[in-house]
Amino acid sequence: MSSKISAVMIAVNEIENLKRSLPSLSFCDEIVIVDSGSTDGSIEYARSLGCKVYQRDFDRFGSQKSFAVSLATNDWVFNLDADEWVAPALARELKTLIESETLNGIWIRSRLVFLNRIFRFGRESRVRVLRVFRKSAGDFDRASVHEKVVIRNPAETTTRHHILHHSYPNLELYLQKMNRYTTLGATANARMSSVGARVHALLFPVRFLQFYVQQLNFLNGWEGFCWSLLSTHAYFIKYVKISLLKRTAETRAE
Repeated sequence: MSSKISAVMIAVNEIENLKRSLPSLSFCDEIVIVDSGSTDGSIEYARSLGCKVYQRDFDRFGSQKSFAVSLATNDWVFNLDADEWVAPALARELKTLIESETLNGIWIRSRLVFLNRIFRFGRESRVRVLRVFRKSAGDFDRASVHEKVVIRNPAETTTRHHILHHSYPNLELYLQKMNRYTTLGATANARMSSVGARVHALLFPVRFLQFYVQQLNFLNGWEGFCWSLLSTHAYFIKYVKISLLKRTAETRAE
C-alpha cells in the first residue's frame, strides 16, 4: 500500500492562520484546500505554496470535509483545521505510522492554545481527534457541526505528540466563532423543547464550575479562568437560541 499522505483542509478567510498551518504540512505529499469564498488573500497564499485549492459553497462541516477528502489523490488522508499547527516531532511520528500496513486510522492528541497560552491542564489538553485515516477505509460523517471520521474496519493507534490548536488568538475572533457555532448547535438540537432549553440555560453556574474546577482549568491560570467563563457563556447562548427557535416555530404554528 502507498505511504503517501494528502493533507485536506476547509477554510474561509483564514490568511493569518494559514501562514502558520500550511508550512507545518510540508511533510505531506499534497495539500488540498476547499475554500468557501475567501476574500482576504487566503487562496492566493495557499496556491503560492503549491496547494490545490477548490471552491465550494459551505453547507455543513461534515459534507465540506468529506468533499475535501474526495479530492485527495493518496489513500492516507490527514485533516488539519486552519487554526492548527503540526510540530516537526508529530510530523515525523505520522510519517512513520503510515508505513504500517495494519493501520486504518490514527488518533492525534490535541492541546488548546488560548490567548497565546498552551493549556497543559483541562479537558482541552486531553482531547484525541481521529484525523489521519485511509480514504479506502473511512470518511467524515455529514454532521452540521462536531463532525467526525467514521472508519469501517477500525485498526487504530494514538500519537505521542500533539497538534497545537490556536483556535482563538483574540476575543473578537472568539466571539465571532462562538456566535456561529452556537447557531449551528441550536439548529442541530432544534428537537429539544423550549422548557428543556431554558432549564439547561439556567444551569450555567454549574457549567462554569465544571469548566473551571472539575476540568482543572484553574491550573491554566488567568487564561483558564477566561476560557471557563467564555465557554459557559457559549453554553448559555446556545440554549437561549434553541428556546428562541422553538418559540418562533410555535408562533408560526398558531
